[in-house]
Amino acid sequence: MKTHDIRSADVQLLVDEIHRRVGTDWAKWPGGWPGEVEVALIDAVLSIRARYGSPDTGVRGAIGRYRNHSGRSGHLDDLSALAATDPAELAATLHNRQKVSGTFKADLIVLAAQGLLASGVDHAEDVHGDSADQRRAYTRIHGLGPVTWEYFTMLLGHPGVKADTWIVRFVQQAIGRSASAGEAAALVKAAAAQLEKESSHLDHAIWSVARRSG
Repeated sequence: MKTHDIRSADVQLLVDEIHRRVGTDWAKWPGGWPGEVEVALIDAVLSIRARYGSPDTGVRGAIGRYRNHSGRSGHLDDLSALAATDPAELAATLHNRQKVSGTFKADLIVLAAQGLLASGVDHAEDVHGDSADQRRAYTRIHGLGPVTWEYFTMLLGHPGVKADTWIVRFVQQAIGRSASAGEAAALVKAAAAQLEKESSHLDHAIWSVARRSG
């Protein structure tokens, strides 16, 4: 991932904005899906420009349907099973026909599973957020990029920041200028370090506030 030069003044502006708008009573980070590489990948892709929903709707509902359809008990942590799934069957299971960059999300999930499997990832323990090869296997698929790659690793328990529209907007408002997704993520990580908090927890707290305020 590209390294961004972070100015201490920008970090302080962001910290001040966090104190002002987020406060200290943060929304709790749900924690993702540690030990469940299949579920984490489905979540990461389905979450692109989508509502997370309730246990029965949105992304959460789709994950529940995948669990039920799998017929397997315990953690769903076998990427080879997802890689071997027919995309049309997966779309039907998930009740999802949404597209990203002209490709159905179900197809992207299967392609990502196949690419990661080829790069040596089969189980959650095989995922390394700082692996250039694994990241490339994911982001080389048209429609999938570094933001959702980081989110995928976060869902598996790795610290990170998903610099989506809400996070970037919050950061830009704080520092008073435009910022790329990569720079916004780096600034949130720096702010988390200054606040002595986990970056994933700060990411979720900012996202919750920014989404409510629009």
